[in-house]
Amino acid sequence: MTNLEKMEAAEEIHLSVADADDLEQVHEAQISVADVLQSLLHHPWQIISRWNWKSATIGALVRASFYFTVYSASRESWIVTLTAMAVEFSFRFVTSGAAGALVQSFRRATPPWLATVIVTFTLPTLSHLVEFFTHYIQESYFSEIFAASQNNSRQKAFAVSVLFSVISAMFNLFIMRHGVLLVGAGRETGSFLSDLRRIPYLMLEFMSYLPIEMIRFAREGRYHFVLGVFLAFGTSVGFILGVFRGRWTWAWRSALGAWVLLFLWTLLFMAGSRIYEKFIRGASESQEV
Repeated sequence: MTNLEKMEAAEEIHLSVADADDLEQVHEAQISVADVLQSLLHHPWQIISRWNWKSATIGALVRASFYFTVYSASRESWIVTLTAMAVEFSFRFVTSGAAGALVQSFRRATPPWLATVIVTFTLPTLSHLVEFFTHYIQESYFSEIFAASQNNSRQKAFAVSVLFSVISAMFNLFIMRHGVLLVGAGRETGSFLSDLRRIPYLMLEFMSYLPIEMIRFAREGRYHFVLGVFLAFGTSVGFILGVFRGRWTWAWRSALGAWVLLFLWTLLFMAGSRIYEKFIRGASESQEV
């Protein structure tokens, strides 16, 4: 038997979740959320063996840049800023890889909305418990070795980081459903460079989801749905930042800012759609005729 035949035979071995040690060995297009949870419970080692170095690299760099921005804006000293960045990068590199593997496990989970809810709430909760205690211990017990912030920068960065975690968890699940940032997924696994090339387009598609839904509801005359989506978005953002920052001013200001951004982005999306339909699509249809 040739190596190719052996590989093809091996691929036929694991056809069900119950038989597979890793969810990526299951070739079904859809896997129930219950089966995913059962597989993770019975085979937790797959999170380590499928540790997502792509998510780890991107996640650690982005989170460290957050702390750099917030600490610099708060006028912390360079040693304090670099210390916070180093601490954040170190533990995020480890946890983001595990989180990426966990998110990847849910990429084929059904129903999709339930998988999204589980990923959106569990991952930020677990990761930020680690983040909070890591920075708290560093500033409370090792401040003589690792410089601590003086202007409440840690609390500010933590609140922004929580909001980003919720959004990034949804985005990571979204792009992994499109085959991006996969590790250990066999032929579906693309190169890191090809993944990076696809991310901007998928980011635009992800950001356009709420405007598309609001426009669709408006065209169908379901204006209460439009209002509900609009209010829920700003309220969620304000709630997350307000609670984790511990200040009411952060809540209403961030909610107001989120509503303004969503409103402007929806208007921009509508204008872009009109231009596309009128000029680009119209030109292509006229050429075909």
